[in-house]
Amino acid sequence: MSKDLVYKDLISFHPGNYVSEIVDDLNITQDEFARRIGISSKTISRIINHEDGISPGTASKLATVTGVSVQTWLNLQARYDAKVQEIENAQTNDEIAVANDIDTAYLKKCKIFEDRRYTINEKIQKLRQVLKVSNLSKLAEFNPAVSYRRVKTDHDDKSIVVSNTMLELATNEARNKSNIKYSKEKLEQKLSYIKKLNLESPGSFFPKLENVLLECGIVLVAIPNMPGARLNGATKRFKNGSVLLLFTDRNKWADAIWFSIVHELGHIYYEDFFSDYDDQEGYKKKEKKADEFAANFFIAPNAYSSFIGRGIFTEESIINFANEMGVIPSIVVGRLQSDEIIDYSTFNELKTKYKVLKNFAC
Repeated sequence: MSKDLVYKDLISFHPGNYVSEIVDDLNITQDEFARRIGISSKTISRIINHEDGISPGTASKLATVTGVSVQTWLNLQARYDAKVQEIENAQTNDEIAVANDIDTAYLKKCKIFEDRRYTINEKIQKLRQVLKVSNLSKLAEFNPAVSYRRVKTDHDDKSIVVSNTMLELATNEARNKSNIKYSKEKLEQKLSYIKKLNLESPGSFFPKLENVLLECGIVLVAIPNMPGARLNGATKRFKNGSVLLLFTDRNKWADAIWFSIVHELGHIYYEDFFSDYDDQEGYKKKEKKADEFAANFFIAPNAYSSFIGRGIFTEESIINFANEMGVIPSIVVGRLQSDEIIDYSTFNELKTKYKVLKNFAC
């Protein structure tokens, strides 16, 4: 039998708990109690440890010594068994719902699944194996040990499931890539170099960014956005002190991707590796701090204020200012659009898009 199970508002209470209390009340050992009722010490130990149930024969012997009727002991066991079954059924139903939230086409495209039809049970078994979880319903729980950058929606339950799926995929990629403990000092030394990489093409900058972050104890993982995730990025600290930095291409504009990368670097820089999504005020405060880190990383605040103050926004002025700041024009346009200085429909010809291609080959 399993130990006491707790799932949502369901709790299974094993009758072995009562046996343990009786042994304690009598102030004797389990071995002595076993001799008194005439069963093996191993049987009593397994009952108390919730590894075995109470059989009719054991119930009869317990009744003789404790004065609690045979039927009462059997009823306690029956209620426990029924509650375990209720919990298992609830977990099964929740697992099916979670599995249905995870896009099968995405899994096939990224070579996580073979290109064939999967029954729901096959999909669940494969996802358990790939994501290294015993039950997919765990993916429906917001993970406080991770700092997420994601957008809250009316369909937040699905968003959490899919975001956690992407996070687990990234974790699998990153967990053994570095045994170097994250160093804030090293990161500070590399920030100016990291900024310069924005001027290069993705094929050029990404491997360089991977390598320089690895030197700092940061493992960079890029994952294509999974439908329904609405996840821009996340960070997670591993037991060995290294750190995962995940970013996605939910927004494929170059400025948005670079902002996501540096936003997550901001969380790492401030050693903010935890989230409390129920504390919206605290969550927003952390996000704002990381936003400011990213914004100031690319464009000096005083220079930006002067540029805005001049009020001249032409293709030429934007390109010139971008050159002054050492960034691609896409970053300047994206900042102006985000700050509602210019409309989102203007100067998009100066912006470029990136796309994350990933083959997990699980």
